[in-house]
Amino acid sequence: MNMTDKNPNAPLILIVDDDLPSRLLMRASLEKIGFRIAEAENGLIALKEFENIVPDAVLLDVMMPKLDGFDTCRAIRKLKGGENAPILMVTGLDDIEAIHKAFDSGATDFITKPINWAVLNYRVKYMLRASEAFYDVIDKQKQIRELAFFDHLTGLANRTLFKDTLEIAIAEAAKEESMLGILFMDLDRFKTINDTLGHHIGDYLLKHVADRVSSCIRDSDAFSRLNKRKAKHYISRLGGDEFTVMLPRLKNAEFAGRVAQRINQILAEPFNLDGTEIFISASIGISVFPLDGTEVEELMKHADLAMYHAKESGKNNFQFYKKTLNIKARQRLDFENDVRKAVQGEEFELYYQPQVNLKDGSIIGAEALTRWQHQQRGTIPPSEFIPAIEELGLIIPFTDWVIRTSCKQQLDWKELKLPPKRIAINISSKHFVQQNIPEKITRTLAEFNLSPDFLELELTESVLAQQNDETLDILRQIKEMNMSISIDDFGTGYSSMVYLKTFPIDIVKIDRFFIKDILTSSQDASIVKAIIAMAHSMEMQVIAEGIEEREQLVLLQEMGCDYGQGFLFSPAVSSQDFPSMIERNISLI
Repeated sequence: MNMTDKNPNAPLILIVDDDLPSRLLMRASLEKIGFRIAEAENGLIALKEFENIVPDAVLLDVMMPKLDGFDTCRAIRKLKGGENAPILMVTGLDDIEAIHKAFDSGATDFITKPINWAVLNYRVKYMLRASEAFYDVIDKQKQIRELAFFDHLTGLANRTLFKDTLEIAIAEAAKEESMLGILFMDLDRFKTINDTLGHHIGDYLLKHVADRVSSCIRDSDAFSRLNKRKAKHYISRLGGDEFTVMLPRLKNAEFAGRVAQRINQILAEPFNLDGTEIFISASIGISVFPLDGTEVEELMKHADLAMYHAKESGKNNFQFYKKTLNIKARQRLDFENDVRKAVQGEEFELYYQPQVNLKDGSIIGAEALTRWQHQQRGTIPPSEFIPAIEELGLIIPFTDWVIRTSCKQQLDWKELKLPPKRIAINISSKHFVQQNIPEKITRTLAEFNLSPDFLELELTESVLAQQNDETLDILRQIKEMNMSISIDDFGTGYSSMVYLKTFPIDIVKIDRFFIKDILTSSQDASIVKAIIAMAHSMEMQVIAEGIEEREQLVLLQEMGCDYGQGFLFSPAVSSQDFPSMIERNISLI
């Protein structure tokens, strides 16, 4: 490319022509009236140059090798900045077909050969003026839209845009048969603050409230916001100190309550405005489509009524329109608070379910299973508290506790002079890469002076489904430590065979789903037999989970399954009871 350096603020014109004399003549004509010029000798080079310099206009010859002017024009229209760029195409004299084709390709105007240089100069000037006028219209339309649909103070959507978008979201939710939540939020004591400290402080406070509420709502709940390059949130300011939030595609209705609690938590932090510390809270009402209505006005009315109920209930809280949901949301939040305290206070306990060699019945290891004895609710199954731990972002400290407790338990058994038995620990798929598993295990094993073969890492298929280099690198590090890796619940996920080929797996655990009907379902029996044969062919061992009947054991032995665990041998037992099972050294089959 050859580009003039004169007049850096002058419009830049890209001349595209394979004929050098033509380019020189066009350059001379346009430079004479003050334009800057860039050149490209064919369409392919022109596309690269356009992306590099984004010219104000393009002068494009039709007949060129490699990529003709028509295809070049179409390609420019697909480039960033090329959608509305003025393009003047040079066609042959009296070539009507070429002229039609030029406009069909996206040309702005055309000029015929031989070129009248005075006409060329005026054509380019006209295109640039028309382009400038076009963008002025676009800017004015944007300003009108901003006034019509956005709140001028906070930049959030206003009532009109929110209701229009809510109507569309309701139609989508009805089509998808999904739930949608509406949060109606009113600030507590805002009038007092506004009247006491002045309207300018009140305006500042509203802006900061809008920012905080937006920051604590997921980006997936996105909705345009004024003056933001990225889409923001389904949040609007209806007027005064009233805000609404839309939550599409809710997994369950209670999730809307969790968002409302998150809003109240973030608003509880003091606001420092002009040196004045201000405290504010909000009363929030929640309605849910389709439980509380199917129309815009109906849902907003019910959310508003629920908000007043929140005011009457002492402010700084949220209420669902349905009383039953209020009860369930309260129970859910109480449970999550208990889970958080349990993780922080290490209130859980590890139990150990023996893993048995199916040839002689000897105990070859155990799977560590977490138990939680709640003070009021009694024993709570892992199927309830593990998902809560994951959703609350507590899986990393919880995993730390499992690793450390398992290693400490091994040390205690070692001091009792018990023969070493491998403990399999379950690692959650949530934040697997971020948990620094190899470093944690290495550090903990060194602290307790244990060998890596005392532990086995048990992963679900969802970890392996990530199929990324980071996951593979972590598993290779674990293998280099001489630790065993097993896949839990094998066969219930997606593309299980791919995992066995890609990742360094030692042990495959057949899910209890296939074992429970192995005696009555020939299909399940065939699947189990195939998994065992395939794993053995890849030099992997197999554990069958959920063995409860002796007939299941016999069939698995005939199939050549290596190990098993289940109630037929023993349920999970406490760390105090497990040593006696090892000491007796009896066959569990």
